[in-house]
Order: sequence, then structure tokens, then C-alpha cells
Amino acid sequence: MSTAQPAWVLSRQSYGDSGMLVEFFSAELGRCGAVVRGAHRRKRGGSLASLLQPFHPLLITFVGRSELKTLRSAEAPRLGYPLRGDALMSGLYLNELLVRSLPRMDVSPSLFLAYGQAIESLHEGVGEESLRRFELILLSELGYSVAWDSDDQREPIKAEARYRFEVDRGFCVAESAAVPSQSDRLLPGAHIIRLGQWWEGADALGIDELSLLKGITRAAVTQLTGGRVIRTREVLKDLKSLGKGA
Repeated sequence: MSTAQPAWVLSRQSYGDSGMLVEFFSAELGRCGAVVRGAHRRKRGGSLASLLQPFHPLLITFVGRSELKTLRSAEAPRLGYPLRGDALMSGLYLNELLVRSLPRMDVSPSLFLAYGQAIESLHEGVGEESLRRFELILLSELGYSVAWDSDDQREPIKAEARYRFEVDRGFCVAESAAVPSQSDRLLPGAHIIRLGQWWEGADALGIDELSLLKGITRAAVTQLTGGRVIRTREVLKDLKSLGKGA
């Protein structure tokens, strides 16, 4: 492939004496792996290793017909996004989520665009909604789309009703006397309608609505990854716990 394509680095590791194995998220190939030969060799302008960093937009070319490509060239068309603190952990979470869940060579222009928007939003300090939107787009691409306008019986969501969210079924009407357990909570229909409006492009969500949305995406992502722990999420949780105890 001789034409340069936009891409991001998801992860990297050493390979041989001076090479690397890099997991890319590219516009034209989706998630793909590539060998980077001589990555640590110093060249004019620095080494490839210093260029191939997470959260730095790239233009790259590959060679090779197998699933594992060889990087032919890479350049940075603009400055990257130096994430720090919670933003850094959130960015690493997105990268790990893609590596764990997205099949190789699964091309999705909308997901690629959403990833770039999420990273930019994290850099600007307003990434919460972009994170949730990215998760929902990923879930939709992999067959876990959320129906915001109807329940599991294909009845319209009613503002006055309460619902439970089940990944395989969607929103299920809760009995009027039902109380939430420790593992789930009841969702007001009015909030679900508001989330659907946000998904279609309405104004930003409030704190309570964001909390409900996070619970929905968390349940769906957990099923998507087969219950496997996303390490960056757990590290962030531990860091926040330490901060509260200080």
C-alpha cells in the first residue's frame, strides 16, 4: 500500500535489536499490526520510535500482503495531544478497548472519526461525552447497538415508566414495585428519551444523565470483552481511591 493513510498508535513493543511491533488504528485498514524495522536508529529529525507515540496523528504507508504488515514510512502531519492525568488514563482505556474488542482489518470510518474526536476532547478537558459516544459507536459496529426509542417489546419508551437495561434485550420495563439491586439500577424513561435525543445530536448531558449513560455503556462493554477486566480502568479506579484516602 503506497498511499499514505491517517493512523494512530494503539500499542507498541520492542522487536529484535532495534525494531518494534506496533498496533495501529488506521483509516483504511482498521486495527492492524506492523513491524517497524530500525525504529530506534537515529535519523535526521529523530527516530521512528520517538514519532510512533500514542495520541499523535500520523500518516503512514505499509507494505506486505499478510495480516502483519511492514511499516514503510511515517510522518506527523500536525502536533499530537499530550494527555496527562485522568485524560491519559482515559486515552489508554480507549486504546486497550480497541485492541481487545475490534477485529483486525475491520474498517469503520465513523469509529475512526469518533476516536480522533475523543482524543481531541480529552486533550481539551471535556472528554466524558466523547468517550461515551465512542463506546456506543464501537458497540454499534460490533452488533451491540442500543435502541433508545423502544423497549425490548418494541414499544415506545414512556417518560413516566422505569426500565432496566439488559445488553441482550435492551430496555426492559420494570414492575412498579421493583427496587434496584446493588448490581443494577432503574432508569427513568424520561432520562432514556433524553439520552436518545443526545445520541441524535441534542445538547450536552447533565451529570445525572451522564452517570446513567456510563452505567449503560459499562454493562455493554463488559459483555463485549467477555467480562475481562480493562486494566487501565482498574488502574484509574485505584488511583482515585488513593486520592480520596489521602
